[in-house]
Amino acid sequence: MDEITITNLLTNSGLNVVGMDSDFIYFVDPSCIFPAFDTLLEYAWMAILVMTAIMLFGWAMLIIRNGVKIDDLFNNARALILVFCTLAVVKPLVNIVYGENLFAQQCEIKQASRAMVNELLEMRNKKFGKSDEYLLYENFSVIDSGPNYTEQAKAILTNSEINEIDSQSTSSGLTVSDIVSAQSQNGAVIYTNADGIKIKRTGGSVAWRNNNPGNIIKSKFAYANGAIGESGRFAIFPDEETGLRATMNLLRSKNYNNLPLRQVYHKWAPSSDGNRPTAYANHVSQMSGVSLDKRINELSDDELHRVARAMQQIEGWTPGTEERI
Repeated sequence: MDEITITNLLTNSGLNVVGMDSDFIYFVDPSCIFPAFDTLLEYAWMAILVMTAIMLFGWAMLIIRNGVKIDDLFNNARALILVFCTLAVVKPLVNIVYGENLFAQQCEIKQASRAMVNELLEMRNKKFGKSDEYLLYENFSVIDSGPNYTEQAKAILTNSEINEIDSQSTSSGLTVSDIVSAQSQNGAVIYTNADGIKIKRTGGSVAWRNNNPGNIIKSKFAYANGAIGESGRFAIFPDEETGLRATMNLLRSKNYNNLPLRQVYHKWAPSSDGNRPTAYANHVSQMSGVSLDKRINELSDDELHRVARAMQQIEGWTPGTEERI
């Protein structure tokens, strides 16, 4: 069974698969509870903000009815400040006690024999032999399924392996200058060159189908940086390198250029969209070798390139099928 199918089946079964080689499949210990603390804290903050808004509304109504009482305002404001200050120090204090492991989500990586996993999956195939395997799981990237960025992060990928991605070719054989347009059609992306030759990409991840390693949203910026079409929310680029260069240019833009790496992904992949920006930043740092405290404007071109390549893996760069139509 091919690696893409194995990864999709295991991921859809609830395992966080982070890599595989010829002998073993590696995944995050499913009993690890560390990521849950980070998620709990994010939801706790949201709940407290909602409660605070309700309290402020209530105070405003009391002031309108009964007039302003300076002592009451002072006491209420002091209580509110105390609550927020207490919550603000919880996370750093816990990280100090636990050596920055609790919220850094450093879960143990487990491994299973690839032969054993294949045997189990073959048993599953016999049971559903007459069914279409593509109806039994969702073929998705992180973005496809409303995203948990740790689920596709290649936590054990080495820097040298990231660099080797540059030498891997997934192109259709058309050069960038050949391709003039692209459109999305029933989940597939169709590229057209100046001679009218069309290449259809199906399967794989959204990022791969769109040649958009950073899953950049369709926008004026995307088109100014080489986009030739759009698929849903996302821009389509003529090839992988153009999409990667757009990712690097966006990181160099005023929205991100002055931010340290640990803060970049709170804007790139905010938790309000269902993402986990802290986990995203940790994986980028581990995979690229760039410190979380280093600002984008301090990165060399090589460091920025490694960061963009790490993001490409986290966003879910899984090749599918190409065919001329």
